[in-house]
Amino acid sequence: MTLAAARDISIIILIVPTCLCALLPAALVFGSWWVMRRVNRGVPPRLRSVRGGIRRTRDAIDGMTRVATRPIFFGETQSARLRAMWRAVLRPFRERQT
Repeated sequence: MTLAAARDISIIILIVPTCLCALLPAALVFGSWWVMRRVNRGVPPRLRSVRGGIRRTRDAIDGMTRVATRPIFFGETQSARLRAMWRAVLRPFRERQT
């Protein structure tokens, strides 16, 4: 048996577990999506309004987080910009010393 034939046989043998490893997570995701669609149809309107309230609360928390972290990002970017400018100013002086 040549090396090429052995390679081809091993690829054929390994295709089945590889396909199963790719198919199993896809089936789980699709199955959970299908179940959630079926469950959401039977949810009473009162719980739907609760879900809307939770969604609004989540959006408000995300907005507050953005507002709270904006100064941190701004300070970090300005600091990096100033450091880069300072290095650019000092570069000619460093090159002369060497």
